[in-house]
Amino acid sequence: MRSEQGILVGSREKGFQERKGCDGCLDNERAGLLHIKASFGNLDSWGTKAGRAIEDECCNWVGVSCNPATGRITDLDLDDITSPDGHDEFYLNASVFLPFKELRSLSLEYGYLTGCMENEGFEKLSTLAHLERLDLNHNRFNNDILSPLSTLVSLKHLELYENELSTNVAGLEELLKLPNLEHLNLGRNKRLGNSILSLLSSISSLKSLTLSAVGLNGTISIYGLGALINLEAIDLTGNDIVLKDLDAFTNLKTLTIDASSLTELQGSDLHSQGWLVKLEKLENLTISDSIAQGNFLETIGTMMTNLKSLIIDGLSLNSTLPQGLCNLKDMEVLDLSSSNLRGELPWCLSNFTSLRVFDISGNRVSGDIAQSPLTTLFSLEKIDVSGNDFRIPLSLSPFFNHSHLQFFEGYDIQEIYGDHHIKQQQHGAPPLLPPLFQLEVLGLSSRYNDGEYVGSFPNFLYHQRNLEHVFISNTRMKGVGFPWWLLDNNTNLVELSLVNCSLSGPFELPINLHPHGRLQVLDISSNNYIHGPIPPHLCAFLPMLGLLYISDNQLSDIIPEELSNCSFLEVLDASNNRLSGEIPGRVFDMPELSLLDLSRNNITGSLPLGFISPWISEVYLSRNRLQGTLSSHGAEPGNYMLEVLDLSHNNFEGAIPKWIAGFPQLTYLLLNNNRFTGEVMMAFCLEQLRLIDVSHNHLSGHLASAFTSNTSCGDRMNYISPSRSLEFVSKTHLYTYNGVPLDLMCGMDFSSNSFAGEIPLQIGSDLIEIKVLNLSYNKLTGSIPSTLSNLQQIESLDLSNNNLSGVIPPQLTELSYLASFSVAYNNLSGNCPKQTAQFITFDESSYRGNPFLCCTFPIRPEEPLPGPWGSYDRDDDGDGGGFVDMETFYITSGVTYVMILLIIASVLYINPNWRRVWFYYVGVTITSCHHFTANNLPVSTEYKMWKFRA
Repeated sequence: MRSEQGILVGSREKGFQERKGCDGCLDNERAGLLHIKASFGNLDSWGTKAGRAIEDECCNWVGVSCNPATGRITDLDLDDITSPDGHDEFYLNASVFLPFKELRSLSLEYGYLTGCMENEGFEKLSTLAHLERLDLNHNRFNNDILSPLSTLVSLKHLELYENELSTNVAGLEELLKLPNLEHLNLGRNKRLGNSILSLLSSISSLKSLTLSAVGLNGTISIYGLGALINLEAIDLTGNDIVLKDLDAFTNLKTLTIDASSLTELQGSDLHSQGWLVKLEKLENLTISDSIAQGNFLETIGTMMTNLKSLIIDGLSLNSTLPQGLCNLKDMEVLDLSSSNLRGELPWCLSNFTSLRVFDISGNRVSGDIAQSPLTTLFSLEKIDVSGNDFRIPLSLSPFFNHSHLQFFEGYDIQEIYGDHHIKQQQHGAPPLLPPLFQLEVLGLSSRYNDGEYVGSFPNFLYHQRNLEHVFISNTRMKGVGFPWWLLDNNTNLVELSLVNCSLSGPFELPINLHPHGRLQVLDISSNNYIHGPIPPHLCAFLPMLGLLYISDNQLSDIIPEELSNCSFLEVLDASNNRLSGEIPGRVFDMPELSLLDLSRNNITGSLPLGFISPWISEVYLSRNRLQGTLSSHGAEPGNYMLEVLDLSHNNFEGAIPKWIAGFPQLTYLLLNNNRFTGEVMMAFCLEQLRLIDVSHNHLSGHLASAFTSNTSCGDRMNYISPSRSLEFVSKTHLYTYNGVPLDLMCGMDFSSNSFAGEIPLQIGSDLIEIKVLNLSYNKLTGSIPSTLSNLQQIESLDLSNNNLSGVIPPQLTELSYLASFSVAYNNLSGNCPKQTAQFITFDESSYRGNPFLCCTFPIRPEEPLPGPWGSYDRDDDGDGGGFVDMETFYITSGVTYVMILLIIASVLYINPNWRRVWFYYVGVTITSCHHFTANNLPVSTEYKMWKFRA
């Protein structure tokens, strides 16, 4: 289990198929592959490998498999193909596959195919006598495809998951004509309904059937499928059904269902249900997404002792692991992820001597992994304990004898600790006893980093040769530089992420390293101690690099121009470092770059010409020292992909160019805290714009030019979620938004400029989804439009420090979500809005500075006008932003008092006549005070008697 960071989330890395036999294929088949390449999109990698031409080695092409003896192509995996012209509707010409006479498997998954060309459908493939497997998952085929498919009599495996099949249209009966069909997947064809059961009941050859999320509902009796006597596996998840008579499937080996489908799981007499016992051959049980009794696992362990695989995902058990579960001694796969389990792992799990996969991620199980039964299970191939309260030793020394272990995942666990009882080896030296395992995946990240070092880099990694994914996070390692040797030892490494591990030393490439042709993800962000320049030849060493995260370190010097040689780089994040100099123009020309984050550095100079390329979608350059104008950097942005542009907190000047408003996908635009001047001559707010901030500039002119009649924030449904956080002022405070809060935010900030004229009426009619509107510190005139009451989602409205006049519209009290409101320092008159609804929370500070405004609560008429920083608090010293520095006041007062005393003492010491006069008046004053006290203050009886006796 893994969160935002981890094992190449969202990518589908296939790699290059290595062949032991003949790498070439027959001439006519190679010509057929080139024809396919020309007919489909997303096949640009065909004919190349690691940048070199391999056109004659077509058996090494991505997704191509050959018979090593004959050289003929047997498998074609063409997932994610698209139309060559980029159109949404894509019709297949099946004849392109005819040259492959020995083709056994064809996959067209995720092609979003709509259908086939006329007379060029799948019936053409009937001559391919060896074709046994056809994968058409995730396309748009309807029932018209079924008749051509019925001619493929050799088919044994047919995948039609998530298409547009329906029982309301004829055609499904054509599946009955496939006499050898053994595996059928119709999942997520949501319009099939209950009728599909009777249609499929006659396909007696079926061994595996997937009917997940096909619209089944009500009570379903399995006897309706009783003719499927050979059925061994069935998936019925995602349907609103109650299953009866499951024991009818006497040969069933694999059952995948929702817990809600079994009413027995909700009752108290689960032991009395006979179906558990009658499924004698059941070996694999998967139950998910519901609430079951806490003793459910106990019952499974008692009554289904033949199970080899138990997968319970998202089943809210709210219990500990029961002892009865340990009766499943033949268990090979145990997945209890996200099931609300707690407590510790029972030691009886050591009975699972055949266990290969153990996944208990996403629970609340605790304890020290080094002292758990997992250390005794030497058949384990995969361990996933992520998202629990475990403690894990960084060395993994308790698992050194697990020779089969390939995957160890412990993300988001309570603590990763060092083996302090083990004598540390000298840095750089491998341990004397290497582990028996060779890992492919290693993931370790602790939930808390309390500042304690856990030791040096894990020594067992010096002996690993098969690593593909390494992710270690939030674990402080002392005296550890960047482990370039790890790349040299593991040529299959795809991802290397060492985040917040206190790595130190320069980020430089050793001279003797060979280029690494597989690494796609390199993340060394948040290490703080990595310094020096970015290696100029980084891309020459990592030619396949796609994601580079080097933020939050101490990298310095200029950005090397050679970085533009990363032909596959999609993300470059070097934010929050000490980089300086200008941005090389070629960096923006990288053909795959979609996200560039260089914010929070010391970058200077102007932006290069054409700094926004057509394919880049997110640009973050805030908080640098960039300067110059933007007027000459634009192009025709109609086909550009730009979605986020953050140039805030720089020194840009001149007018905001018109081309910025022309990006059709632009969603977040931040130009605040610069020196832009002139009028805004374009319509800023496109229909999908969520945030726009041009505050703290020197802009002028009328606001009306920034709005058009089709302006609308929030109407677009498929707006993107930025990959980075954005700063925006709301409710007079500067907030950092990311994730879901940023998705929900919609705001405009035009404050601290010199805009004049009236507030555009379009704001109240077109921006109905806006949550923040800040027009303060301008020169706006006229009245406040009553249409602002249409902004029903608004939470912060600031119109202060303008020249607005007239009355405050009483309709504003209808804004039920308004939490911050200010019209202070204008020329408003009339009555304040009624103290009702949200307006009862606003005090006189929201209205002050309007001498002709009449409110039911007192308003201080004389207040010093706040500075132009009033849109958000810039006072970092906690003194409230007053005009007197209290610390300085106290110091100067004390010094003055001491100086006066010293001056008086010096004068009296020098002049004896003044000294006698001074002490005379001091004595008179003391005597007068004594007599006044004695004659006027009440004195106790005891004090009077003591005075009389004296």
